[in-house]
Amino acid sequence: MKILKNNIGKIFEVLGYLIVFVPMMFCIYYAVPASDDFAAASRVDGGNIFSQSVYRGFSMWADWGGRWLSQIIQMLINPLNSHQHLGHKYGIYMIVVFIITTLLTIYGLKAIAKRVLGKDSKYVNLVTFLIIALLYSTYYYSECFNFYIGAMVYPIPVSLAFVTIAAMIYYNDRPEKKTKYYWIMVVAGIFPATIETCDVLLGITYLYYIYYLNWDERKSESIKLKIKHLFPLLLYIALGVSCVLSPGNFARREYYNLESNFMRSLIQTIIDIVVRLQDLIVDHPLAVILLIIFIIIGIVSNKELKKPTRVIETAALFIIITFGAMLPYVYGRDFRNTYLDIRMEYILDYCIEIGLALMCIYLGQWLAYKFDIKFSGKEKVGVTAALIMFAYVTLIQNYAYLDVVQVDILRNRGLIQESYNFWDGVMLEIENSEEDDVVIYRDKILPWSRYCFEMGLTDGDTYAVDPSIVYDREFIMPNVYYGKKSITLYYTDHE
Repeated sequence: MKILKNNIGKIFEVLGYLIVFVPMMFCIYYAVPASDDFAAASRVDGGNIFSQSVYRGFSMWADWGGRWLSQIIQMLINPLNSHQHLGHKYGIYMIVVFIITTLLTIYGLKAIAKRVLGKDSKYVNLVTFLIIALLYSTYYYSECFNFYIGAMVYPIPVSLAFVTIAAMIYYNDRPEKKTKYYWIMVVAGIFPATIETCDVLLGITYLYYIYYLNWDERKSESIKLKIKHLFPLLLYIALGVSCVLSPGNFARREYYNLESNFMRSLIQTIIDIVVRLQDLIVDHPLAVILLIIFIIIGIVSNKELKKPTRVIETAALFIIITFGAMLPYVYGRDFRNTYLDIRMEYILDYCIEIGLALMCIYLGQWLAYKFDIKFSGKEKVGVTAALIMFAYVTLIQNYAYLDVVQVDILRNRGLIQESYNFWDGVMLEIENSEEDDVVIYRDKILPWSRYCFEMGLTDGDTYAVDPSIVYDREFIMPNVYYGKKSITLYYTDHE
């Protein structure tokens, strides 16, 4: 009983994470191979997988995109490499990816929380959990969680970027382990540095934590140490340049005949951020409640009523990170409206929501400092009661809780399972067909759901990519993967 009492906080923390994660893992369990998954496993049978992966990575780098390292790894550890029917094994694989990336993200968020609250603050674990709850309960990103290639380009490098940032923070705070964290910065930063959405993030945070916060030390250190501290930054820059300025990126822009304008893209990026902020605040009351809780945590964590420091720098950091992640995407794709791919919503939401959470904590700390706010026991009860009442009115009475990701997954579990059965059945039919030209008929098109990422076959389109092609610019490549001349899917109610 004493052990239970002493660990009650940990128990509630674990339960909280389970409430957040279990519905999401249920959804991921019903994922199916899709889209570019097939292209990234279509050249495995003919020889050494490592050499084929390197060949594919640099072929893509030269002809279609700059993420050469991601392209190599995509083929190396692709679950489709077995060329067997995966069924739920694909979903289990993606659950493992989800767990790993989430744990790495939590590791990074905890380091950031310690930086904001103080390394000995009792609120670090709570803040880390609440940020995760904010990120994972507001929107669901099927292109990142249910899709192997999507995970390789977004959650995996982003989670490694969190590890890299944590190493930057600990490099300053734990001098006895500097060597360890230095090499974590280098090694963990390699993958995200080759993804354009993470380039500015790595560069600006490295400059902030290693140089800006330790400028006097950097100025007076020896030449050897100057070179040592420059190396990770130069590595990030070199890898970023290899991605952004790749021949494949220019070839892709030329293929789509894009004529981007920097100022137009900058304005569009601002509009995208404002629209997303508006949606978060207006249509997601749970997110608003969590942000209010962050303000309260900021107040109660500042018992000494100290003026919070580095607030302006932190705000500027997140603004630069957000624009650095979004502007290259908007400019590169020449977007002129507020449409964003789900995978880019993932990037934008992480920037906005983490930034808002930290700024709300700073706001709470500043309010405590400015107005000498100290909550007594009775005042804490009153604030808690008011927050519960606000949550009841906004979430329960207005049925807004139904839009919380975890609740909505449970509401849509039938469709999630139906979508899996539909597309798994299509793949089984392709695998078992003895025809070179496979034609599949189905009765109906399933309703779209943000919790499902479909295989990618569209009504009446014939997928007949030449097997000698590394990557087709127009069509996905299941016919190459399955060794078929062509694959066509028809819906009988859509003739």
